[in-house]
Amino acid sequence: MWDRSTHKSPEPPAQKTAPRENRYIFNGENRQSNVTGYAIRQNRAGTRKRYSTFNIIVGLFAIGTLVVLYINNTIAVNEILGEINTLQGKYQRQLDANATILAEVNQKASFNRINGIATEQLGLANPRTQPLWFDIPEDLRDRAAEVRKEFPE
Repeated sequence: MWDRSTHKSPEPPAQKTAPRENRYIFNGENRQSNVTGYAIRQNRAGTRKRYSTFNIIVGLFAIGTLVVLYINNTIAVNEILGEINTLQGKYQRQLDANATILAEVNQKASFNRINGIATEQLGLANPRTQPLWFDIPEDLRDRAAEVRKEFPE
């Protein structure tokens, strides 16, 4: 802001500055002289860390090893998947064969087929009367058990 009477700008208020960090280095001067022998160390520009050739080669070798292991793992997984598909096809064919055999057994065990074979080839006939149910008296049951003991199978 201008002060019109003097046409001079007022001085800005004094700002408090942060105290400077006390990093000192010895500059090699003698203590007996008037100079204290220490100077304030200024900040230096950062230097970039250099990588050694050995570390670069080791890094490349590690990356190459990881790539080879990954490719080997992928190939192994693909082979296992192919084997799984082959075994699943074989399993499905086995299930189909089992179903075919079961259908054939059911057909051959049917009553109509067995009855036809019994009447035609063996000359058996169906009974014309209903079978009768009867009870065996107790004394005959005991006698039957004794007879069975006499004639072992």
